[in-house]
Amino acid sequence: MTRRTKLWLLFVVIWLAVLSIRIPVWSQPSIYETIREAHRLLEQIDEPSHQTIASIAQARLDRPRAIDVTHYHLQIELTPDPPRLAGAVTIEGRATAPVEAIQIDAYENLIIDAVRSDGIALPFQRTADRIILGLPHALSTGESFTITVDYHGVPVTSGVLGGGMLVARHGAVYVMANLSEPYAAPTWWPCIDHPSDKATIDIEAVVPRAYVVASNGVLERVEPVGNRKTRYVWREEYPIATYLVSVAATNYVQFEESYIALDGRTTMPLVYYVYPEHLAAAQQKFPVTRSAMEIFAPLFGEYPFLAEKYGMVEFPWGGAMEHQTMTSMGDRIVHLGDLTVQDFISHELAHQWWGDWVTLATWHDIWLNEGFATYSEVLFFERFYGWDPGELMDRSYDDHRAFGRMGGTVYAEDLENPFDDHGAIYTKGAWVLHMLRHILGEREFFAMLKDYGRRFAFANASTEDFQRVCEDHYGAPMDWFFQQWIFAPGRPIYHVEWEVMPTETSDDYTVLLSVEQVQPQRIPGRPEELERVYIMPIDITLHYDDGSSETRVIWNDARRQEFTFVVPRPPTRIGFDEGHWVLKEVR
Repeated sequence: MTRRTKLWLLFVVIWLAVLSIRIPVWSQPSIYETIREAHRLLEQIDEPSHQTIASIAQARLDRPRAIDVTHYHLQIELTPDPPRLAGAVTIEGRATAPVEAIQIDAYENLIIDAVRSDGIALPFQRTADRIILGLPHALSTGESFTITVDYHGVPVTSGVLGGGMLVARHGAVYVMANLSEPYAAPTWWPCIDHPSDKATIDIEAVVPRAYVVASNGVLERVEPVGNRKTRYVWREEYPIATYLVSVAATNYVQFEESYIALDGRTTMPLVYYVYPEHLAAAQQKFPVTRSAMEIFAPLFGEYPFLAEKYGMVEFPWGGAMEHQTMTSMGDRIVHLGDLTVQDFISHELAHQWWGDWVTLATWHDIWLNEGFATYSEVLFFERFYGWDPGELMDRSYDDHRAFGRMGGTVYAEDLENPFDDHGAIYTKGAWVLHMLRHILGEREFFAMLKDYGRRFAFANASTEDFQRVCEDHYGAPMDWFFQQWIFAPGRPIYHVEWEVMPTETSDDYTVLLSVEQVQPQRIPGRPEELERVYIMPIDITLHYDDGSSETRVIWNDARRQEFTFVVPRPPTRIGFDEGHWVLKEVR
């Protein structure tokens, strides 16, 4: 998901300064002042309330998993005025261990009318966040089951990020669309709400006749329901996590273009659903999606859902959300400047690989979604405009300048709100990939990304899984890297000095480089005091008076360290990580 609720204001303030200007943002002389002012404003915004749903989600995530859902059939009717939900969901799955009861996640705004299996009513108990079903007989390991839950209710928008079934207006017309990440799917449909339990899904959505429904997968048919309603039937045949299931409905208009796959023959539709009043703007700004697809497919591997589509649909939220094969785009995005729209489009498209194709194992691992998608923005701008990735990271993605000092870790420690430290998850997560790119080298880094995708295609991956893939391509253990950058907060702060002196035995010169790490010993927010040493290879560039230069690599693994280079002539200046491959401060 791109730039959460609090980050929306940041984008608006920044991009008003560079609206529609197709040049790097750092070329604006007042950009840093603009960002600082945006941060001051952001600090005055309250976080959305998330205590109720988040505490429910914590219980869900902690309880043992005894079933594996293989398929959902969701039938839902959306009534916008007054807002109502009604439907039935059939859940097919199998037991992964002996089980006597099944727990289905459903928030208390959903009224459960009945639970059935093979036409037989099942007894159930209701708690605030789940349905506990009694079974006619205990399921043995591997035994299949089919359960149907009939329900109705009123949409709610609460929880982390203000998720749920959103109801709003554009002009005089209502729009209903969901935002489920991370824990809000059970506010609008009963399901087994854990990112690791992926299943296929059929969605039948009944809406007022004038409405159009955009959803996951392929649209199989549209049929009338009486004189005033229409049923849209969508089928998602690729495994999907519950938080990525999407239904959006209003009086959309749509337009399409085509993506030609890497084989040069296969074509796939790119479908855009927008408000009628936004059509002209969307037709001008959304087609960059195809360029982004053509950039990412060679880097990551072919678009994972090639047999279906990629779509984008407007919905009433400030940011955007990477629903599988149908990204939901905030309905104000289309009016922003070109660079901002491209940033959103590239970020959300990248999630189709990193989040949808390969889905996080737990919400601790959310950086595997967001850090990857954020760095994909850099890859897009690098290839679309020819911008230098290191310069781009340093100027626009340095967390200290753009998003404030990070208070937490890339690995999300707080499951109640895994997005709490977005600077670490998004921006530092992107820096992790940028640093790995330099450590592994260009060819091996992109080979690693493709390998990571293939290993966990249509499945789930943890941070530890990703580390093992990196180690296979690095050829050695990488605990030294992952422990300091993923599981600890902060960054190194370097103090660098150098001097040049003639050698006593030849005409050469000796360069003495002194590197000291001066970051605090105490980890912020933690009681322990550690000897905090960042271990990193760092490029040292020696510049000479004739304009030439050479680069040496040092292995910095101590608080204070000296390095010597013997050179045939004295350098006029020395660059410390001039390519911006390390997240750092230099004093």
